[in-house]
Amino acid sequence: MNRPTYSPGGITSRSLFLGLLCVVSISVATPYNNLFLGGTSLAGNHFPIAGVFLFTIIILFVNAAIRKISPTQAFSPAELIVVWGMIIVSAGIPYSGLMRYLIPLLVAPIFFASPENEWRQFYHPHLSDWIVIKNKQAVDGFYQGGLTVPWQVWMKPLGMWAIFVLLIYLVMFCLCAILRKQWVERERYVFPLIQLPIELANQPQPSLSFNSFFRNRLVWIGFSVPLVLHLVNGLNAYWPELPQIPTEFQLSRYFTEKPWTALRRSPAVNFKIFPSVVGITYLLTLDVAFSFWFFFLFNKLEQVFLLAIGSKWSGSTFAVRQGMGAYIALFAVMIWSSRAHLGKVIRQTLQTPRVSQDEIISYRSAVIGLVGGMIGLIILCSLAGLSNWVTTVVLIAFFVIALGLTWMVANGGLLYVKQRFRPTDYIITILGSNSVSNDNWALLTFQDGMMRDTREMLMPNLMNSMRLPDFIALRRYSLLWSTILSVSVTLCVSAYAFLALTYEKGGLNLETYAYVTAAIRPFDQFRRHMITPTEASMAESIVVVIGAGMMSGLMYFRRKFLWWRLHPIGYLMHLSGASPAL
Repeated sequence: MNRPTYSPGGITSRSLFLGLLCVVSISVATPYNNLFLGGTSLAGNHFPIAGVFLFTIIILFVNAAIRKISPTQAFSPAELIVVWGMIIVSAGIPYSGLMRYLIPLLVAPIFFASPENEWRQFYHPHLSDWIVIKNKQAVDGFYQGGLTVPWQVWMKPLGMWAIFVLLIYLVMFCLCAILRKQWVERERYVFPLIQLPIELANQPQPSLSFNSFFRNRLVWIGFSVPLVLHLVNGLNAYWPELPQIPTEFQLSRYFTEKPWTALRRSPAVNFKIFPSVVGITYLLTLDVAFSFWFFFLFNKLEQVFLLAIGSKWSGSTFAVRQGMGAYIALFAVMIWSSRAHLGKVIRQTLQTPRVSQDEIISYRSAVIGLVGGMIGLIILCSLAGLSNWVTTVVLIAFFVIALGLTWMVANGGLLYVKQRFRPTDYIITILGSNSVSNDNWALLTFQDGMMRDTREMLMPNLMNSMRLPDFIALRRYSLLWSTILSVSVTLCVSAYAFLALTYEKGGLNLETYAYVTAAIRPFDQFRRHMITPTEASMAESIVVVIGAGMMSGLMYFRRKFLWWRLHPIGYLMHLSGASPAL
């Protein structure tokens, strides 16, 4: 790839304004659409639907109109890519990336406490008013609605959690800044999810309003297929007498006898058509696509085998523990293969800091930010009441998982990545839940706020945004301030929009999963750890080791033999929570 010639363009006041306009629009619209209307998630993955829609509208209509009137005033590709970078780093925050789970967790332990669940005994003594909302009127109004937001009650916990979230984001940002060059120039990951925005933003030829992408007939033929599909099926949803085009085929219903009934368990052997996924997987390599299928069937055969031998384990538990080991192995291989680059990072950290056009911040700043962010998180959790060793293990486990998910998006171009376990599952499996005190378990419930459902996690989008300048005339470090601005504005606007909607409508009248199911689940599950603590599981720990061995072997063969076609991404994918969705 030829590196572009750098120019002053890109970060301009109008590109920042347009990016912020998109960010604010998504932040305001997401709670109303996702929580109240129950519509398709405006982000939902690491290629946000709303972001693609807004970006396409800007190019097709806004920029085309400006180019028609005054060609010299049209947005340049660099300016458009700045807008896209601002969109993707912020798109997940208003929903599953943060607000969907964290905000209800701050109210649920008070509202749903009852004599039956004994939450007052197990949780309330360990939760201060700077961690959760304890004001009865504010708690009842959150779930019942009909009130304005009691900001005076919310300011203290929101401020504390904002510091925690920003420290998490700081560590993610610094990890991406440290690893970007290794992944781009040495590992040569393809970053498939940024290919389409680059094509959309390309400069058209002089005297033309649209670039070659939009003037390609095949593009519009491909666009018309899902358009007709969703139009027909959408009309059928409102008027059942109209025809429907089937997009799902229940193959699992044909497996009615044991042990083949295991093929009916989630993820069931069914056939679904997702036009958006079909389009994106066109950008995947053949090895990655083949590995998805191979390891999906491999996982189902594991479930058949376990059922055939009468194992007490479900295929799900077996896969989850393998996944835990696979993430550890991936991290270890990642560090080993990056050892030369990491050595360079350490040497430059000890020298005079210098920001080049190749990096968004200096390596010294990245290392200081990484270490400082981790120390800040440990101190903050210690003030809340968590033991330092528990905090350290959970944070390291979380960032190991986050790096693995980011690797899957950058290397494989996966839309939807999500692990099937919590960071604390490492402690429960290897050390036993009895190694952690009840006051720690009470606070660890809040990991579900941003460490459980990672389908819209920030880190993969940060890495994708840092790759964008390689294709346009844009200095990488100029993206620093647009990223900070985008994330900061999104946090403020989405928190306001989320709380305003909730106090107006009432959480009980909005999305049940977010406000009830997901908000209650961690408190019920961790209460069991307090009542009946468990010992370390040798059998499950062995499966963790098996998963680590499988992942290590796949990565070794992948690097050693050119003819080896099974990609480790396929193995990690079938162990993740994304496999039922794909």
